Amino acid sequence: MLDIEKIIQTEIPDIAPVYGGVRGRTISSHKQAYAWKTIVASGLRQVIDLRKDYSADRYPELCRQYGVDYFHYPIDNDRETIAKMVEQFPIFCKKIDKGGFYIACAMGLHRTDIALCTYWMFYGADKGISPPPIRGYRLEDGHNTNKIMRVLNAFYQYKAEVDGKEPMPIEVFKERKKMINDLSKE
Repeated sequence: MLDIEKIIQTEIPDIAPVYGGVRGRTISSHKQAYAWKTIVASGLRQVIDLRKDYSADRYPELCRQYGVDYFHYPIDNDRETIAKMVEQFPIFCKKIDKGGFYIACAMGLHRTDIALCTYWMFYGADKGISPPPIRGYRLEDGHNTNKIMRVLNAFYQYKAEVDGKEPMPIEVFKERKKMINDLSKE
């Protein structure tokens, strides 16, 4: 079991609990190196890295060093990345469901919102899971959910092409997108 309170006390920027794990600024940065021992001692079992263009060995190496599973799940709205997202989506969902994770992009805000919204939209909502809190695409911070919606739309369309059927009725899809938009205003 992940000791989320102990992890939050590390004061990593934008750290927050979500779905039995935590989200926050990437812990591959030298600025967050101080937190690794505490996070691992708190029960961290897996890191989910959402950066599309990350190619250094540092993050996977840190995970190996601390005995933590590393999973690269790139987020973007270009067709190649969407294809990879759809292909790896079942694995991504299993990792979220397992808990004990640290999910992040560089800042732990925008791509993290997109990934968590995708998880909820195409998987979690059907399981009765609540939508994730929006932390990066907040209206009060001058952001809107347009990028989230572009990725969700592209994911929906690509998944429909691959599966030969819509992932869900379009009315349900629109209703869930409205819920995400409303969350960005709270």
